[in-house]
This record gives sequence, structure tokens and C-alpha cells, in this order.
Amino acid sequence: MSTSRGIDRRRFLALAGGLLVSAAPVSTLAAGRTYKPQNEDDKPRLELCRLRRREYVDGGTTCIYKRQSGGKDAVIRVDEGKVRCQSEYQCKRIK
Repeated sequence: MSTSRGIDRRRFLALAGGLLVSAAPVSTLAAGRTYKPQNEDDKPRLELCRLRRREYVDGGTTCIYKRQSGGKDAVIRVDEGKVRCQSEYQCKRIK
């Protein structure tokens, strides 16, 4: 098979493929690097806390949340009447 200009399709594809392979950047063979910000340790780590129960005491509401990783429950106290607690939120992870 040949085109109207006399260039064989196979030769054209081989030439184009050869150019693409030879033009590939050499830096892709270099070792990868991972960016780590200097202040990474300053950022608080978070986890999911889900509502375990709520208690209405002394004119306020106490929302008790279970941590995803286990450990001590997270407690939020609201000093108003009967307040509806969030079903879940991102709380600080304890070490």
C-alpha cells in the first residue's frame, strides 16, 4: 500500500515512531522526589468523630463523640438550652 505521494505508510509510521522515542526526555529515568513542607508537623492531624450520645444537663447540652481511631471520647459542651448536636465532625487526633 502506498499513498498518492509515493511514501509508504509503514515507513512513515516507523519514522514517526523513531522520532517520538528519540525525543523522549532522559530526566524521566531520574529518581523521584517527594515534597515535604517544613511546617508539616505544625498542621493538626484530624480524624472523624461520630455522635455517640447527647445529654441535657444544667440548662446546657453535652455532645459526646466516638473517635474513629478509638481512645477517649471527644466531648463538646454547649451552654444553651436543648441544642441539636452534629452527627459527625473532624476532630483533632490525640496521640
